[in-house]
Amino acid sequence: MKYLHPYLFLTLLLIGAIGCGATEDPDGGIEVPVDETRTSSGTIQGEVQVIDGVSIQVRLLKEGQLISQTVADGSFQFDNVEDGDYILQITAKGYETEERNVTLADGKLSEISKIELTKLAEPVSHLSGVLTDSETGNPLSGILVKLMAKSGEIYEAMSSQLGVYTFENLPVNVPFTMNVLYYGFEKQNLEVNAISPNQTAELDVDLIAIPDTVVLGPSEGLGVGSKAPDFELPDSNNQTHALSQTLTSKNIVIVFYRGAF
Repeated sequence: MKYLHPYLFLTLLLIGAIGCGATEDPDGGIEVPVDETRTSSGTIQGEVQVIDGVSIQVRLLKEGQLISQTVADGSFQFDNVEDGDYILQITAKGYETEERNVTLADGKLSEISKIELTKLAEPVSHLSGVLTDSETGNPLSGILVKLMAKSGEIYEAMSSQLGVYTFENLPVNVPFTMNVLYYGFEKQNLEVNAISPNQTAELDVDLIAIPDTVVLGPSEGLGVGSKAPDFELPDSNNQTHALSQTLTSKNIVIVFYRGAF
């Protein structure tokens, strides 16, 4: 009985292993495995009726949350949008809000037919302003701004590259609470007075940057009797509570959990 040379046997074994891990296509190439977990992205674009002297805002919502906003000058476009179901909101001062359902699949282009807006019959009010960094004076873009009425209604807008935010067609003579929350800056809760019919209130907001966290060494932490630094944490309803404010009405027990090892 003849035996294969050890080196020849090893070579044949390697060739067999490589062949088992790949599939050849008809052209003689090797198929590259496709990552099925990768999410494709596409573009949403469309046309909007031009209204002289009126700015038209287009908002993109997913699962009820505002994720992007742009100004339409006859047309609009959202790029790099992940596959999924969305709602387009088209608003303009003094005009009814139009909504369109949009579904993106396989990263394809989704084109929306031309949208025409209808003038409102009832009087409305508006609110706008600029968000800036209080230290540098630079405008802050892409910040979500929320308006909350006492009745529970919530309105959302996002600041532009120039830091400008706008709320169109608000109910008249209704006070609001404005909430501005942006990573790296202190949360702002502002009271907005009731706005008269057909008026636009202006409210600029300066956001205060949160100082960088100081990292303490092993021997520099808090000890028994030390005063705890002030901090904020959200509750289950995403409402933020500060230690200093909470201590004015009740006692606090702080538990440190180091995790499982």
